[in-house]
Amino acid sequence: MKNAIVRGLAPTRYWRCEDMKARKIIALGVGALVAGGLGAVAAQTENAYAGLNIEKAVIAFPTTAEVDGQVVHVKEDGLAAARLALALFQDSITSTEVEVKATDTHMTEAFEDADNTDWWFNAAMYVPDFETFPYSIEVPNTDQPTGENITIWFNWARIDANDTEEIFTINSTTDNPAIVIYFGQDISPFPEFPGTPVYLDGEAYFYDSDSSDPLQTYEVGVPVADITGWEITFVDYELTTPPRALVQIKGPGADQADLVIMNKSVDYFVYVDEDGNNVIKTLDELETEYGVTGLENVTKELKKDKIKDFVHINIGDTFFGVLGSQYIYVDWSHYWLTGEVEQGEVVVDNWLLNWTGEGESVWVYFNGTATLDFGEDFELADLDVFLTTDDGTDYRLVWYTERVVDTYTQYMIPSIDPYAVALPDYEVDLAEFNVADNTKDLYIIGGWVSNKVWAQLEEVFGEEKVAEWKEDVMDEDGYALIVEPLPNDPDNYVIIAAGQDYTKTAEAVDELIDLIESN
Repeated sequence: MKNAIVRGLAPTRYWRCEDMKARKIIALGVGALVAGGLGAVAAQTENAYAGLNIEKAVIAFPTTAEVDGQVVHVKEDGLAAARLALALFQDSITSTEVEVKATDTHMTEAFEDADNTDWWFNAAMYVPDFETFPYSIEVPNTDQPTGENITIWFNWARIDANDTEEIFTINSTTDNPAIVIYFGQDISPFPEFPGTPVYLDGEAYFYDSDSSDPLQTYEVGVPVADITGWEITFVDYELTTPPRALVQIKGPGADQADLVIMNKSVDYFVYVDEDGNNVIKTLDELETEYGVTGLENVTKELKKDKIKDFVHINIGDTFFGVLGSQYIYVDWSHYWLTGEVEQGEVVVDNWLLNWTGEGESVWVYFNGTATLDFGEDFELADLDVFLTTDDGTDYRLVWYTERVVDTYTQYMIPSIDPYAVALPDYEVDLAEFNVADNTKDLYIIGGWVSNKVWAQLEEVFGEEKVAEWKEDVMDEDGYALIVEPLPNDPDNYVIIAAGQDYTKTAEAVDELIDLIESN
């Protein structure tokens, strides 16, 4: 640090640079932050300069000349002042860590025990905002919901509420379940086994799938990258009758790749057999083999055979791109086995799996006894749905939707109304600078400041103190940085960056910026 002078401890004492390096805060004698200010004069803190901020800044460039009726000042002084204003602004931007927690708990309207009879939960009747539930609730009185729907069935004869002991008992067995949850064909009751179940004897096989976009295009000769686990390249395409493509295929676990010919608009299924061979068959061949018709039924038969990974492919037209590159239209669907469970297997906390033949209906039900206090939750399978008792007769379904809990940094941008003015020496007065009754920090920047400004400062701080400031400006270092609390309001300051010329003023401003940024 050069020769900064900082006032505030005693009327006649100041410190030069060698003192400031080791005793800057003692020299300042100011600094407790209060409401964005530097604090009382008597306070001493290393964060003293942190109170100088853009929200309470008045920056002035006093000058001594007028050219063609325009007030002028040294250009470099103006640039130095601009840099100071930017530093004050950046230092005034504060950040706050904000933790955002969102909870989304929805509760149904209460429904009542209907005289110990069986009862279908009717979402339309009891849950006005049930569209927020992660699944759709099917219309009541059906054990065959479609798509991604579910239905929930209660047998009140197996559900007992004891008002005296305030306990709630569910008595449920395989033969007489108290609560049954039915799933549509596009929903798996097992999060670990996504996809559509296919039912065969006492086991259920779950498959997941992926399909191409409409008119998916691939460059001839470039390997296909979006069918996971498969190595497929459309090697060439011939406009014969019918048009056909030469395709290189290697399925997951195959011993080697094979070159096969696929005709346009023909449905092919490819998979790997138990011996590690790539198998390529047309839809017609598989329809004959399985004795069924249609893509859907053939796909179902392949799933029944527990083919772990297979792809349906249908190639279309070709076209030429830039520089003679050739592209081919392809439709494909990829199916892979995700897992299997046995009928009657426990899937979630004594909830058992069951289904009808061919997967026409699948459900889970509770097998056991649950004794709960009123208000205690009882989870319905793995649906994030809970049955809660409110009193002896009323029950509620409660469901929970997972929400993000996050932390982010919120930047507080200062609301500023800084005042900056360039004034000729002969127009400088207390009304412009408001030194005597100032309510903001007043920054005065200039090569020599201004004779008129010195005079105004003398009126507030006295001739003796201002003489010391002038003396320091003219010493061998050529500049002074003066930070002086206002007599009428020690929370606000006059800050003078004064040099013998504009280069020295720039040094004073640089020192001030360093002090602000370091605190």
